Amino acid sequence: MAFEDLISEVENRGRFQILQMFSLVIPLIFMSSHFLLENFTAFVPNHRCRIPFLDNTSTLLNVSENLNFSSLLKLSIPLDSNGKLERCLRFSWPQWLPLSPNVTGQSQSLLETEPCVDGWVYDQSVITSSIVTEWDLVCDSQSLRSLSPSIFLSGILVGYLIWGYLTDRFGRKQMMPPSFIMVVVSSIGPAFTQTFPVYCCLRFLLGFSISGAMFSSGTLVIEWTTIQHRPLMAVIIGLCSSAGHLLNGVLAYGIQEWRKFQLIVSAPFLTFFLTIWWLPESARWLIVHKKYDDALRVLRKVAKLNGVKDLNLTIETLRSTAEEKLIASKAHYNMLDLFRFPVLKTRILCLSFEGFTTAMLFYGLSLDIQNLGSNIQMLQILMGASTLVSRFVSVFIMNCFGRQTIVVACLLLGGLSILASAFLPQGILRIVLIILGISCGMVCRSCKIVYSNELLPTVVRSMSYGFILIIDRIGAILAPLVNILKHYIPVLPQIIFGIIAVTASLVIFFFLPETQNQPMPDTIQDIQHGSSKGETRPRDKDDATVKISQF
Repeated sequence: MAFEDLISEVENRGRFQILQMFSLVIPLIFMSSHFLLENFTAFVPNHRCRIPFLDNTSTLLNVSENLNFSSLLKLSIPLDSNGKLERCLRFSWPQWLPLSPNVTGQSQSLLETEPCVDGWVYDQSVITSSIVTEWDLVCDSQSLRSLSPSIFLSGILVGYLIWGYLTDRFGRKQMMPPSFIMVVVSSIGPAFTQTFPVYCCLRFLLGFSISGAMFSSGTLVIEWTTIQHRPLMAVIIGLCSSAGHLLNGVLAYGIQEWRKFQLIVSAPFLTFFLTIWWLPESARWLIVHKKYDDALRVLRKVAKLNGVKDLNLTIETLRSTAEEKLIASKAHYNMLDLFRFPVLKTRILCLSFEGFTTAMLFYGLSLDIQNLGSNIQMLQILMGASTLVSRFVSVFIMNCFGRQTIVVACLLLGGLSILASAFLPQGILRIVLIILGISCGMVCRSCKIVYSNELLPTVVRSMSYGFILIIDRIGAILAPLVNILKHYIPVLPQIIFGIIAVTASLVIFFFLPETQNQPMPDTIQDIQHGSSKGETRPRDKDDATVKISQF
């Protein structure tokens, strides 16, 4: 009896699967909100140098009443090329000359200036406080603001590498309590930290622990779900991620202080930690590790929850299932084998580049939405809603037009829209183009889940996808760092994102085949027998012996 047959034996009404889904995907909404949390907790408001004799109320009372505050600021702060107050410079001493209407930017540049030695004054009309205003992450320290999201995403990458091994070694459920308690501590901790280095350490730990919670819970859900319901479960998980992004925008309308915001989106993890204990271990994992008594016990528990009274399963049945699984996995491959076969190597590298590109597009654009306009709350809601719709629509258009066609078209359209937006001023059209680019990237990420499974053979699918996921995370880590370049050339990050997206579309078009209505390859030999473009050949029933061959 196969694993799928065991699950079907205990699934009647599916009550357990529904309860399990609510227990695990609702926490996913709040975990996903932390990925883009720093759009608000690290918001960069308008700022200028602090001028002690102006920003001290008692001193202002002694200034002549015929000078308004704006004019007084021009005594101490020069104007930039747009006629606005400089953010990071001030005059070395007050200048009366700038009050003259004949003063030009060139004549101001001749006056002696200095950095903001007395600190900064921040505009509190949008967000009252953030880590930027608390630790002055502006001017010479502005790159630290972009470094913080990269540190969080680095924790995600390290977590995938470590938690993947731990969940395979000790079990899916066994790793959930420690990962969830780490999420509780590392998500609530930043709300009370007093220094930026400690904040960054906690963000790294949060990324590490979130990857463990998502990895263990996601694997547990998938392994308790039958084949026909797995696509639906994948869609639900994706929609929950987008809902988390949407949640940030909604909460930001009522919470404008960063410590409170951090606490509000983190406190629910305490409840989630208390609600995961009832979940049973994966029967698949227990059987593979020859824990037949425990597997039979959890199968009976699930059957009871689902209303199945007559469960005809014995330890001998479970033992035979494990033996069948052992025979089916007779051929073993390591990471180096992934690059020994030309067609397989091409597919892995192309999918890795696509994952790298879409991750860079999504995080590079979505973590920089405050440059699109002042109403960051509405922009976050629009972005969250667009990604939610994109994930939902991708399921239908992928089946109508094919996997390769959708990926190529979305990468090309997204890249061109991002390139076009780079040369537009702030406005509705620029917002539309950026949202379109993010949506196209999200459609590609949704299609990649199906496309990768249909391109990669069963015998190395998990290993190959693990490598692709690592490259994907590297793209996510680099995205906030690329945004630092906007401080030198404002349009450079979007030009880089656009060019990479267009290049990726061409790579997918020329080097990867369409897989719609093609059988999934089981062995490396299945894809080696395709055409020069690597097309998967349909297999006859007599081809079943290939599954246990050396290749």
